[in-house]
Amino acid sequence: MSFFTYLEEKITELLFQLFFLSLVSVVLLFYGVDMLFVVLLIIVFISIQGLLEWCMYQKKRSASRQIIDLVDGLQEAYYIADILPKPKEFQNEAYYYALKKACKAMNDEISRITEEKQAYQDYVEGFAHEIKIPIGALSLTFDNMKNYSLKKETDKIFQLVEQMLYYARSENTEKDYFVKQLYLDEVIHKVILKFRYSLMEHKVTIDIRNIEKIVYTDEKWLIFILSQIMQNAIKYFDKQENKLTIYSQDNETNILLMIEDNGCGIEASDISRVFEKGFTGSNRNKANATGMGLYLSKRLCDRLGLHLDIASKEKEYTRLIITFPRGTVHNFSK
Repeated sequence: MSFFTYLEEKITELLFQLFFLSLVSVVLLFYGVDMLFVVLLIIVFISIQGLLEWCMYQKKRSASRQIIDLVDGLQEAYYIADILPKPKEFQNEAYYYALKKACKAMNDEISRITEEKQAYQDYVEGFAHEIKIPIGALSLTFDNMKNYSLKKETDKIFQLVEQMLYYARSENTEKDYFVKQLYLDEVIHKVILKFRYSLMEHKVTIDIRNIEKIVYTDEKWLIFILSQIMQNAIKYFDKQENKLTIYSQDNETNILLMIEDNGCGIEASDISRVFEKGFTGSNRNKANATGMGLYLSKRLCDRLGLHLDIASKEKEYTRLIITFPRGTVHNFSK
């Protein structure tokens, strides 16, 4: 707030003071007081009043800046009413009371929504766990019956349920997160075994090399991330000879895992959006696309302290790169 804005707020008070000063001056002149004395009196009064208003402006400006800095320093600004100093001015006390009431109502509503969200999340997680049992039994039955078409459909249901479960948990990975030493080749072989029927159906040639590395992260979350990447690659194979290449590179600080397919690829204009929620691309068959696989993979990698990148050329390849910090454990305290 500028000084002139401050004066505009006090315009009524200032006009009254000028009127009173003019009245006093007229009375003094009427009783024969020297004109020079009256003029000096007016100058002194205006100077003192101006200096007083400037000091009051600086004081209020400083107080306002403290409140603004206090609000900017809060992560949860809706608690501001609990730490603001109570004002002494009559009108400001009314504003303070209104702010306290509004913040309390908002905090009560946030608490209610948080409880409802937690209850819904608990229900979703419980449902996903329960429904996975009969789905797994159906998949095993169809596997034993050699009915691979029905097994394929039950596996799709299982994958969608699993995706729903991990989406529900994605905001609280630290509650279900256990860091341990993992052998990258063993994890990758588990994922390939999980998609063996889909890979055989698409007649995919798999080239695996140089993956005998050790990484530190949570096994089941990593398997889910790799499964989403694998599922996405299988979904967009479109050639007579489909190929999946998995390899790694390492340097002094990181281990990079590359998963590359020779599918339809991604348009250059879409690359920056592939990790967006619900984005399915402009050049792909969207019949089976949800736009959740890469979104969840990116989100979980960020939560787990990993880094996920993508490179692609339309009609040639798509490459996903997961970067693992070498020999470190991600700190969730920040």
